[in-house]
Amino acid sequence: MMQAPELPPFDYEPQPYGGPSAEEVLRLRRQFLNPGLFLYYKRPLMIVEGKAQYVFDEHGRRYLDALGGIVTISVGHCHPDVVAAARRQIELLQHATTIYLHPNIAEYAEKLAAKMPGDLKVCYFVNSGSEANDLALLMARAYTGNYDVIALRNSYHGGNAAGMGLTAHRTWKFNVPHSFGIHHAIAPDPYRGAWGRDDPQAGDHYAADVRSLIDHTTSGQIAAFIAESIQASAVA
Repeated sequence: MMQAPELPPFDYEPQPYGGPSAEEVLRLRRQFLNPGLFLYYKRPLMIVEGKAQYVFDEHGRRYLDALGGIVTISVGHCHPDVVAAARRQIELLQHATTIYLHPNIAEYAEKLAAKMPGDLKVCYFVNSGSEANDLALLMARAYTGNYDVIALRNSYHGGNAAGMGLTAHRTWKFNVPHSFGIHHAIAPDPYRGAWGRDDPQAGDHYAADVRSLIDHTTSGQIAAFIAESIQASAVA
C-alpha cells in the first residue's frame, strides 16, 4: 500500500481551540442555516485557523489549502502585511460612507484606473461579483435604451436573479422565472467547442452564431455582450 504523502515542516503552532465540536457546529448549521448551503465530504472538515498556505482543524491538524476560498486568499491566510494594514485601518476608522470624503477610496480608484486600458478610467465599487454584473446589466440597459443581452453558453455570472439569468449552467439555475432578455451564444471553446483550434475559420463560425442569434432571437438592438476572461471560473 502506498504511504500517504506528508506535509513539509512548518514553523507555526496553531492556537488551542476551545469552541464547539464539529458535530455541534454541524447540528447548529442544520437547525439554523439554509439547507441550500452544501458541504464537502461525508465527515465535513471544520477549519478554525489559517496561516500562509495552510489551514488547521479544531484538533490542530494541518491541511494544504488548494482552494483559496474562490481566489479570495490569493496571498495566503493571515499574511502579516494584510493583517497589519487591516489592524491599522480598523483602529483608525472602522467605517465611512461614500456621502463623505475619505482618501482611501479615491486613491484606490486612481491606482486601479491606471491599470485599465483605453477609456476605462472610472470605478464603481460593489460588494460582490454578482452585484457587479447586476449593476453592469442595469447600466448597459439604461445607457443604451436597449434590453437584449448576449452571454455565452457554459458561463457563470452569479447567483442573484440577474446573474442566474446570464449564467448558462443548468446546475446553477433554479426552477424560477429568469433570463428575461438574455440570449446565449455558443462559447468559442478551442478544446470542446463546435469548431476547434485546428479550424482556421473557427472565429468566423462563432461570430456567425452570434450574428444569427441577434438576427433571429432579439429585436436587433443589443444592450450588452458579457463574457468571462476564464469561463465558468468567476464573474466577468
